[in-house]
Amino acid sequence: MEKELVEPKKSQIKMLIISFDVIGSQMAGPGIRFFEFAKILSNYLDLTLAAPNRIDIDTAGFKTITYDLNNYRTLRRYTELADIILIQGHILYYFPFLKNFKGKIIVDLYNPFNLESLEMYRNNNLAERLRIDKNNIDLLKFQLSIGDFFICASEKQRGFWLGMLNVMGRINPYNYDDDSTLKKLIEVVPFGISSTPPKHTGESIRKIIPALKEDDMVALWGGGIWNWLDPISVIKAMWEITRNRKDIKLVFVGIKHPDPKLPEMRKCMDAINLSKELDLYDKFVFFNEWVPYEMRQNFLLESGAGLSIHQEKIETEFAYRTRVMDYIWAKLPIITTEGDSIAKMVKDENIGEVVKYESTHQLARVIESVLTNKSLRDIYKRNLEKIIPRFYWENVTKPLIDYCISPDYAPDKKKVIELIELQNSKIVNVIRNNFSGATNLLIITSNVYQDKELFKEEVPGKLFYLEVGDVFESLKKDTVSTDAVGFLKSKIFSRTRFDGIIINNAFESITPKFFYDLLNVLGMKLKVDGLIFFSIPEDRGILKSFSGEKQVSKSQDRIDEFTIEYIFNTTGYEIVTKGTWDKILFSKKDSVEEAKRFDQAAELYGKNELLDLFEIRLSRKDFKELTLLKGLNILESDEFLSDKSLKGRIRKYIYAVTSLYLENLRRSYNASVQAISNNIQLQINREINELNAKNRERMIFIYYNIFKNLEYQVTNLGIDIKRLRPLVEETCGKTSRELTMMDERLEVLLGDLENIDRLMGLTLSDKYYIAKKL
Repeated sequence: MEKELVEPKKSQIKMLIISFDVIGSQMAGPGIRFFEFAKILSNYLDLTLAAPNRIDIDTAGFKTITYDLNNYRTLRRYTELADIILIQGHILYYFPFLKNFKGKIIVDLYNPFNLESLEMYRNNNLAERLRIDKNNIDLLKFQLSIGDFFICASEKQRGFWLGMLNVMGRINPYNYDDDSTLKKLIEVVPFGISSTPPKHTGESIRKIIPALKEDDMVALWGGGIWNWLDPISVIKAMWEITRNRKDIKLVFVGIKHPDPKLPEMRKCMDAINLSKELDLYDKFVFFNEWVPYEMRQNFLLESGAGLSIHQEKIETEFAYRTRVMDYIWAKLPIITTEGDSIAKMVKDENIGEVVKYESTHQLARVIESVLTNKSLRDIYKRNLEKIIPRFYWENVTKPLIDYCISPDYAPDKKKVIELIELQNSKIVNVIRNNFSGATNLLIITSNVYQDKELFKEEVPGKLFYLEVGDVFESLKKDTVSTDAVGFLKSKIFSRTRFDGIIINNAFESITPKFFYDLLNVLGMKLKVDGLIFFSIPEDRGILKSFSGEKQVSKSQDRIDEFTIEYIFNTTGYEIVTKGTWDKILFSKKDSVEEAKRFDQAAELYGKNELLDLFEIRLSRKDFKELTLLKGLNILESDEFLSDKSLKGRIRKYIYAVTSLYLENLRRSYNASVQAISNNIQLQINREINELNAKNRERMIFIYYNIFKNLEYQVTNLGIDIKRLRPLVEETCGKTSRELTMMDERLEVLLGDLENIDRLMGLTLSDKYYIAKKL
């Protein structure tokens, strides 16, 4: 049957798939899944597959890299080049810096590892189990909070993960309004199979296992023996079968997982020991170490039935047995236990038999019946043939392909991105408005990746990037600037002359001498009337306070505004304009809608103080007209109008100043106070509702004062958090791995602080200058 997808068209989007599992000639379910994802997605994207080992199988169509769990910097370099990353499992534990990835993040949730771990570590002491469980939950929360798109293996899993996403606050008005089905947030991408039918290659399994005879019928356990599965019931069933016949054999294809990170499975050892006790080992029950991925079809094609037997546990309800996909691929009748989504499919599609939990006698009868009844197997095979195309990798990955072709941030994350872009727009608009006619620009930067993102599609002309980064590290310590300027000179002298030069916070701790030398060197390659943009890095932001290398010799490193202007004038430049980032500007060329958006953002950004946020002003126009004492007219009272006598007239005046007066006054007062109260409450409620609506947009800024106070406190400490590592290394004697993990977590902490600074606009310099070469 032909593949359902049209011929793919490759885009320039760069994607990095990071596999936590081993990928190669021997691999398990998670590794297979990511390897097949890479094969399919490489038809559409510029794809790189990262694995913890050197991949030793064919990877035509995509690039591969090997990362080291003890060296996070290697992987980080590749993530900086990617537009999308795909992660799964425990990868965030080893590489937490991925949470700060600037592109789109896809999280594969097909394996609920927290449920697996409950059984995997069941025999450990309680304290250790609690620690593992907490780590797993933290990792899941980590993944669910940062993902832009999630995939899982079944509809039942999707319900499970939707519940967790809801608890994490990801099912919110932003994501719901974008798609009320939430399929743009999480979709089902089950395990798949190759669209190429299996063909027998290499040696027969009877050569690998000589005790198997030609006329023996084989029941295949097509995967690892994990603690949450039930090989014990299968071995007991085999013992029952062997009481009557000797031509039915059981083969376990793998007992040694190819990934050394995984612990040895207790259930595997129990199965081997039981088979020996029942005198079945290497006679009727055979254990193979692990079948290579490209040889597994030989085992499948020489078997009569595939087994997927598990116990009644919570893991069963949400699991997706990947070994069953191989059975479907080879049209191998399936024998499985009830309780999971696979069992439901087997029953609904009539592609095998479903047995009860731990029912040894029933399992024995079913294995014997399926293996010995060719007519029954033929029925199952015909039904299997009907559903096979449904599981082709090309088809099951359709939701993943669709997202990767048109990736986007999740709507709730996009709101935060908009705030960051708002900050970036300040510098972009200044440069765009002043360099509109430039044909070739030199951009000197300390972070090429970041500035390319900042200036893409915004700055006209051809852009040449020169990253100075580590080369100018010595400038922080006020060492010889001549060497640094000499390096810069050697890099730009081979270039053509430039219409403009942009230096956006590229240098730190600049001195007057360095600035003077820098302008002279740049002036040699800048055309007459060419512009230079120069922004000055300032000691602001929480990140600057935490990573406080500049706490030393602060006054020595600073360069004041007068000195900057003087040096510009003496080196042959005329300052065209200078400014600060206090206001948000937009170009006159921008559309009315964009200008309106900036106006709204400017109003939002201006609300920095908590007092402004919670100030409520009452307006007189909101009050209804009050009728204080209006109803008090005692002279028109019915009680006195009917009495015309002198005595009545006297009573009229006495009561006018006593009871009737007081009663009417009471009534009028109560009515007036009630009116005042109702109107005040009405306005307060309206003001609070408006305030809450605005605060949903402003929430990130409410914390501005907290961050500002934190920055002040940390600055006063005068401690560089980056110096923690050598301190711990000297005093605590940590191992190399522990120190690496500390490095990773410090990087994440500093990344979080940088994100706060970016949202607050603190990564932008206070001052900038634009000068013209004379």
